[in-house]
Amino acid sequence: MQAILVTSTAPYSGKSGIALALIHELQARGLRTGYFKPYGTMPVIVDGITTDQDALYVNRCCLAEPVPLADMCPIVRTQAFIEGVLAHQSEGLEDRLTSAYRSCAQGRDVMVIEGHSDLYQARSIGLSVERVATLLDASALLIDRPTGMDLPDDVLTLAESLGDHLGGVLLNWVHESQSDFVVRRIAPFLEASGVKVLGILPHDAALSSVTVGEIVEALGGTVLCAEDRLDESVETFMVGAMGQDKALRFFRRKARKAVITGGDRADVQLAALETNTHALILTGNLPPGSLVLSRAEELGVPMIMVDTDTLAAVEKMEALMGHVRLHDVKKAARIREMLNQAVDMDALLAAFGI
Repeated sequence: MQAILVTSTAPYSGKSGIALALIHELQARGLRTGYFKPYGTMPVIVDGITTDQDALYVNRCCLAEPVPLADMCPIVRTQAFIEGVLAHQSEGLEDRLTSAYRSCAQGRDVMVIEGHSDLYQARSIGLSVERVATLLDASALLIDRPTGMDLPDDVLTLAESLGDHLGGVLLNWVHESQSDFVVRRIAPFLEASGVKVLGILPHDAALSSVTVGEIVEALGGTVLCAEDRLDESVETFMVGAMGQDKALRFFRRKARKAVITGGDRADVQLAALETNTHALILTGNLPPGSLVLSRAEELGVPMIMVDTDTLAAVEKMEALMGHVRLHDVKKAARIREMLNQAVDMDALLAAFGI
């Protein structure tokens, strides 16, 4: 049996999406594929068992042969777990992890292990990514999201830590403006440093989009109009805090956006509605004027009133945007399509002995 440990240098690098795409690809090739998540950070209780939300979704909806619920994510970061660790009451974690993994791996040809989100995670409990790779005898597929504005220090740090347990790196979410730099400079530098670059995946704004409905849920907002348009996709957001003339030029720069502005800023709201805006978020719990509301209704643009200030709304939107929600079937299919287009899958799997 072979094991691929999908891990990343930083949160929101695309680790979960690529792990899921690999599962679908391996199953399509006729391989009995299992899934394991050593350390979960999104706790949910099912049938009295504490597990991880993403792990639960993958197990129930994506595996041809689901693994035992109690074993698929043996260690979950809850408040009680954190307090136990800080009180030095976290013995036996390695045994718990390896026992659960043996259960999930039984009868499988390949295991896809969704690993750490960065090089620091789980070090406090002695389960760093390199320790997990050693315990589970897995080779790591490292996911990095290069910015083009920094050296690949995180990749080389993890490569050094993983040693022979590193199978290679995928450079993910590479924006078109940075593609030439990554291809000609970053990738050759990593190869010369002994790190095998298995592929370079382009940025796709649609993958990090959210629906208007997800925004409403995340912000706890009230929908004032166009309730039938909550399934519209939002790919970015902008903050309106200027005069109407400047706002109009500003908002024309981006399409498929949400605009955050004060509920009393009718001028900014009207300017936003004259551009490609998919939602208006009104802060301060202030309702819009009848003219703006009528115009938004006419255009089919949802207006969402929230009781937070603009800064708090921006912080919540930043937390919501920019990473792929694992449970979206269309996005999962798109990631697999991109993976097959940008990567030699036969070569990638061969790097992991498959």
